[in-house]
Amino acid sequence: MALQALLEQEVAGAIPHFSPRAKNCIFLFMCGGASHLETFDYKPGLARYAGKTASEIFSAEELAGFNPEKAVEHCRIMPPVFSFAQHGQSGAWVSEIYPHLSRVVDDICFIKSVTTDSAIHSVGEQLMHTGHMRPGFPSIGSWVSYGLGQANRDLPAYVVMKDGISTSGDDVFQHGLLPGRYRAAVARVEKGKPPFPHLQAPPGMTRSAMTEHLDILQRLNRRHRDRHPGQPQLESRIEAFELAFRMQAVAPEVFDLSRESRAVHQLYGNNGFSRHCLVARRLIEQGVRFVEILDGATGRKWDAHGNRGGLEDNHRSNAARTDQGIAALVYDLKARGLLDDTLVVWATEFGRTPFEEANKEKKPGRGHHHKGFTLWMAGGGVKGGMSYGATDTFGMLAEENPVSYHDFHATILHLLGLDHERLTLQHNSQDVRLTDVYGNILHDIIA
Repeated sequence: MALQALLEQEVAGAIPHFSPRAKNCIFLFMCGGASHLETFDYKPGLARYAGKTASEIFSAEELAGFNPEKAVEHCRIMPPVFSFAQHGQSGAWVSEIYPHLSRVVDDICFIKSVTTDSAIHSVGEQLMHTGHMRPGFPSIGSWVSYGLGQANRDLPAYVVMKDGISTSGDDVFQHGLLPGRYRAAVARVEKGKPPFPHLQAPPGMTRSAMTEHLDILQRLNRRHRDRHPGQPQLESRIEAFELAFRMQAVAPEVFDLSRESRAVHQLYGNNGFSRHCLVARRLIEQGVRFVEILDGATGRKWDAHGNRGGLEDNHRSNAARTDQGIAALVYDLKARGLLDDTLVVWATEFGRTPFEEANKEKKPGRGHHHKGFTLWMAGGGVKGGMSYGATDTFGMLAEENPVSYHDFHATILHLLGLDHERLTLQHNSQDVRLTDVYGNILHDIIA
């Protein structure tokens, strides 16, 4: 029996390359480009240069590559719009807009020197999810499910919860070149509604009748597949039918938040994002490998331009929506003994410029900035209570230990027991991988 279980795991690709530090990952993505200067990268020195133009401080080369629709040379340096304070034993600097998150900073590793290759929303989202500029490549969640398989055969390995469609569309969390079985299952968390479409049996149909119906359908599908080999979409459809049938008995219970105590609901708060965080914890408890939550997808809510309501109002409202849920997730995982095995990642497509946009907005805003910004990780074998890397005095350039998005992806895969150089798919006689031909593991942040 043990041998049979191992063989089944091997067939599913569920054996990692080496001993993992984390068994699963929760990926929190803030759509629109959260400002590192108003969240976790405290730069009080900006106040000394307030009012100076970008061209007075930075070279033409340093100012190249930003949003091509807007000139930045005459933009003026702007200090952080929020106050910061140190928290925890680590003394981490955190913005005033994160009162809940500030209580769990000793479990967090802030990576403050991240760089990416584009300051365009759609491209930035693609890069942070798939490692490639062009659409059509697998997302990191699909790569993880491809490498590790399903830990629970009754639930998808990869689940996405979102509050809308992001700038880059649903391509950012799809399977791309991989077989369809590695696509994300997009779930909704609404009281009284099934988490996935068509999950409920038709009225009057018994479980035994459904089993018989599915058996007949699958026999026909397999017969067609055997007569016409080389149809991965049909194989994926067969597997999807079988998984959907098994999910009918399991998924409604996992997504039923009424099973949680009043204290847990009070801990997480009561909005859409908080409920997504609570469901994420319940999903990883059931063995789901990779859970992604997209926040602010519709309208790029974190896109803090002056003509979109201004930086201060934008980030204060966005943080208020997400702060409690994120902090509760970290705290709850740790209290249940799950944080050691669960990697929590907070990410965004890029940061914001240290200068105000010079296009006569009514309220101060910051432009897109990809040359140095902050992401963070917690749990899953990562050192808590530390900051890795740094930007310069202005928060402009990654100065100390620059971290590319390839390094970021390589490190996540490593923590999950996957070698990013070995996790490949041959396509058109080429080995395709998440990190392309790049990527260095951030060993210094691993406990």
